[in-house]
Amino acid sequence: MNVLKKTLAIAAMTLATSPAFAAVSTYNVTTTWFEPDTQPKNSIFEGSFSYDSATKVITGLAGKLSESMTGTDASNMTWLNLNYQLVSWYDAALGGTFAATFKNSNTNTFSTLAGGDGWSPQAGVDIGGVYYGYPRPANNPGNAYALIFVPDNPLTALTQTQINKLAYADCAPGGMMGAVCMTGTSAAGYGSVGTMSGYPVSQVISMVAVPVPEASTYTLLSLGLVMTGMIARRRREQA
Repeated sequence: MNVLKKTLAIAAMTLATSPAFAAVSTYNVTTTWFEPDTQPKNSIFEGSFSYDSATKVITGLAGKLSESMTGTDASNMTWLNLNYQLVSWYDAALGGTFAATFKNSNTNTFSTLAGGDGWSPQAGVDIGGVYYGYPRPANNPGNAYALIFVPDNPLTALTQTQINKLAYADCAPGGMMGAVCMTGTSAAGYGSVGTMSGYPVSQVISMVAVPVPEASTYTLLSLGLVMTGMIARRRREQA
């Protein structure tokens, strides 16, 4: 029994000192911006991401963004692949985490002639949606992005205030709008609706993976296996 007691003591110490790993889950997300000028086609982002519920960090956000100005109906719009999550931050006031995924491997989206960071929704509104590299069309990198918001509980429906901060930009060169990128922003969130009057209306998040077990779960499982083996051995010895 001394060996069993030692095993229990070691397990207890392990549980007391080992940090519990936060549950990391994978989610799907669909964000929609209403486009008055291209109805019945809207701008839609469909993607997925991983979320750490302890650190509130989003990783691996990627997906595709529809171009509502293309196609004859909603079934055959062109979709852009957005595979580079380059920006993320936590907003304590809104109670959640923002993340943006881009078409290019950099954030160069809007012109910086009027200042600004060259990508954020507010920078886009302030410059009138003019593309990065203006005034030379050949310098337009044709970037695009979608900005989503994940509440502390990702499955909680967004409030209107949170929806107002969702945004997208599509600066595909050679488009119908010349030097202006197609954007989707809200007047309440950024002071103006998008360049074709588009604005965010909804976001739906759903879980698609089981959370990763905490370290303590593995410790208890190992302890159970050890104890089972020891009990079986004692029974054999007493037989």
